[in-house]
Amino acid sequence: MDFDIKVLQDPIPVDKISELYEKTYFISYFQSGANSWNSVKYTEWYLGAYHPDRRFFYSAWKGDQLIATMMGTPVKLKLENEIELNALSLGLTATLPEFQRQGIQKALLTRMIEDATKAGIDFIYGFPEKGFGGNELLKDHFNFKRFLKNQQHYIKVMGDYGRKILHEYRGLNIVLAKLLKLYAGIPKNVLQGGKIREGKESDMKSAVDIINSYQKRMILSKIWTDERIKYEFEYTSRLKTFDPPWGYHWKVWERDGKILATLFIRFETINFKNGIAPATLMSETCFAEETTVEERAGVIAHIVRWIRDEHPKIFIVQTTQPQYEIKTFKKLKFIDDTSTYEFLVLILSSKGEELNRYEKYKEFFIPYHR
Repeated sequence: MDFDIKVLQDPIPVDKISELYEKTYFISYFQSGANSWNSVKYTEWYLGAYHPDRRFFYSAWKGDQLIATMMGTPVKLKLENEIELNALSLGLTATLPEFQRQGIQKALLTRMIEDATKAGIDFIYGFPEKGFGGNELLKDHFNFKRFLKNQQHYIKVMGDYGRKILHEYRGLNIVLAKLLKLYAGIPKNVLQGGKIREGKESDMKSAVDIINSYQKRMILSKIWTDERIKYEFEYTSRLKTFDPPWGYHWKVWERDGKILATLFIRFETINFKNGIAPATLMSETCFAEETTVEERAGVIAHIVRWIRDEHPKIFIVQTTQPQYEIKTFKKLKFIDDTSTYEFLVLILSSKGEELNRYEKYKEFFIPYHR
């Protein structure tokens, strides 16, 4: 079929993008829980917060109809705290149902690979969810290599109320809902001194230092800057303009005058076939290197209790990047969300070949884009 490929330029057609995602992502995930892609305001916020660099925003058009997107977000990473790599995170690949299986996503990805190679990108990576076709496209048609079978997302079910929502809204069978009782308790781990408070501008350098310290602890980790964390805080804070319970918090743990943890927390609503329920998403949840697992667990447990007290209708707390704090989340009985996200990579440069030092990457700290 005939269609035109365009790089989306500012001002991007947010209304058309939202309409596309409502007809694809929103419907596809309606059973298990969909983000609010049916809202133009949410779509505009999400693209602004997590996709600010739009050099690799590709779209397919049939006349003036937007029929598909594929978005790549540039990310600077460090391998073994030694080699800086320019990566492209693949996300938001969607095609209207009536145009699927006609080679559109192949054409978009071919264009992305060509442009990324010319731009000096070392590799493209993605975390396609198994069962939606993305992993087959990347592996079977473009020879993406799998470095991890499942980049798990962990959730804490918020007590009996959380189990009730999963049973009634998501359709979790009653047997599994009862089994969840083993993991759905609110953690009681105690904060090991100090206080947790809202972050402020003077904390940003300490937060960046903590986040970047994972470059020494993880094989592969993102490089953060003061500018990036400031942008993240300012743009993501726009969630506060949404109706409650939507919102955003940047929390820090301070003890003896020193910042020891930084946590980005946002509140969204999740849409199910049988209802709508608010959830908490924890993205960068980072701790100073000298802190122990017990201390980290105390901080997160404190946050979970705060969420329960301030927002009793929250049904789950979900991590979006758990691979660098697996022990901490498991200690608190966070559980796998049961979906499977493969870590797939296409190497584009000789520098990118350095990734092949390892057959698998069990722990890393890199952005995940939907």
